[in-house]
Amino acid sequence: MAGFSSLPLVIILVTRSGNRRRKKKSMIPVKITDEMFLKARQKNSEMGLLRNSIIKGNGSIAGFLGEQIVLQVLGGEWANTYEYDVVLENGLKVEVKTKQTTVVPKPDYSCSISNFNTHQQCDIYAFTRVMKDYSVGWYLGYCTPKEYFDKATFVKKGDFDPSNNWTSHADCYNLPIEELHNVQGIGNAMLSPSAGLVSDVRGHDKVARD
Repeated sequence: MAGFSSLPLVIILVTRSGNRRRKKKSMIPVKITDEMFLKARQKNSEMGLLRNSIIKGNGSIAGFLGEQIVLQVLGGEWANTYEYDVVLENGLKVEVKTKQTTVVPKPDYSCSISNFNTHQQCDIYAFTRVMKDYSVGWYLGYCTPKEYFDKATFVKKGDFDPSNNWTSHADCYNLPIEELHNVQGIGNAMLSPSAGLVSDVRGHDKVARD
């Protein structure tokens, strides 16, 4: 499909026997158009400071661009509520989490969810990165809330992550990009009832955090 393509990343895994095997993950780069930027700026004006944003509103435009990236990759409607941002054609509610970057993201870079935002009533989280000059963004993958918090590491404000030279701006839960599920094709095929994810997602109890 025009506008973006799958960017394969090769991850080296080491088995207990010491053998190395290669596992391919795919991030999807999306060129940010003038139209996308104008829509993001308009949303930013309408909604103001994002409640409980890790970077205190400085990434609001990037956040709205991340939501448009998810819309381009997965389809659906732009809902933009506190609980979720996108509703897919099959009814799944998607909360989009975006970080800004100056480099192409790597598989060991962390996705983050603020400790304030662990109770959002969504079916899946989708993660994106947006270049700070707003030239391009990446769809990184998705995860159910239960699986995310089961796997994630709690990071305190001010902690430094040497894997991507990042200092946490708030208490949050981090998970490497390589732990996300990736959509093998463009669209909702992997998120359809026939793929089994709808029942899996909605069968999970919402995760309660202290």
